[in-house]
Amino acid sequence: MKKQRFIVDGMIYPGMHILSGDPKIGKSWMMLDMCLAVAKGEDFLGRKTEQGQVVYMALEDTFISLQSRLYELTDEPSENLNFALIANSIGNGLEDDLRECKKVFPDLKMIVIDTLQKIRNTIDTKYGADYRDLSALKCIADLLGIAIVLVHHNRKAHDSNPNNLISGTNGIAGCADGLLVFTRNGENAKLHISGRGAPSLELNLKRENSKWILLDDVPESKPDIFSFAIHDFMCEKKSVSGTALEICSMLKEKFPEQEFNCSWLYLDLLQHDDEIRSLGINYGKTKSNGVRKIFITYTADRDSSGGKILCEKNAVPVDPENAANLDVDLHEVDRIELPIEKNADPAVPVKQKQGEMLIAMVAEMMQRSLAEQGITVPAFCADL
Repeated sequence: MKKQRFIVDGMIYPGMHILSGDPKIGKSWMMLDMCLAVAKGEDFLGRKTEQGQVVYMALEDTFISLQSRLYELTDEPSENLNFALIANSIGNGLEDDLRECKKVFPDLKMIVIDTLQKIRNTIDTKYGADYRDLSALKCIADLLGIAIVLVHHNRKAHDSNPNNLISGTNGIAGCADGLLVFTRNGENAKLHISGRGAPSLELNLKRENSKWILLDDVPESKPDIFSFAIHDFMCEKKSVSGTALEICSMLKEKFPEQEFNCSWLYLDLLQHDDEIRSLGINYGKTKSNGVRKIFITYTADRDSSGGKILCEKNAVPVDPENAANLDVDLHEVDRIELPIEKNADPAVPVKQKQGEMLIAMVAEMMQRSLAEQGITVPAFCADL
């Protein structure tokens, strides 16, 4: 079970979500802005996004109105953002349309359907009908590993629980992974966020021209260094075996500023499985005489970081998806002595000059290695 992945940090993750809002509050503006942020990899309401391709099914719009809205939000639209104005209904081809989106856009992160009512062909208002329709979309989202966001509307009522404002039966909220309820708050607005895969949030927003702006301070999120801490710890130990409490005690001695919970140690290992295995770490559990123990081992020749310390200040984290495939021997690079040009600027220190040349050489080696895998990246360019 991998750790929860967010497409919009703390708000949107793979699964099915409902954005329900008061009439004419600006739901479509918010969704278009979110789509644009994900497509460009920019922050949305102060939260980081996972960049990728997005499909916005604007089923109540025209291309002219979409173009007008888009250029009120940005001067530079993204090729990752794609639009559709027509869609089949649930049970009559929509599921196939969504699968086709994933085939056409392999880096697809999110599909927004604006609005839910435009893809429903039933007039049944019972719980079972709501749950059945949305279950079909949830299955697609889970299968494709993407987020599907359905734009819906609030009922004209007042309730202390924002989720009860969502129009329809509880089957809609019950089936969804995440709920975003958008309500007016005087001249401003509130966005109530809840769901299975994220903590509950309440964001205060205000409208500035065409964009919704966050009024709250965004809490600083701590970087997840669990994989790097385990790696550096095992580079010293090579092999450890003990109870979760014993291993956490040893980890806290080496990293006193970090939190290690013995009740969740093995779960943390599972959720960081790809990363720690790419760093040469193997692990497992044993049980003897009623005592459960965890064993962790380190194999240097499988370490994609080359045995470097990763938790030092300014250390560059390893990318587990790509580092293991690169044919760059960092140990060999470290031993290369680089010549200095005869006409080099004497004002530039020799070490600095060698460092710049080393960066350029490693960049070229990585570019060649990626090219062999069919991945094209721009050539490194610097004034050396």
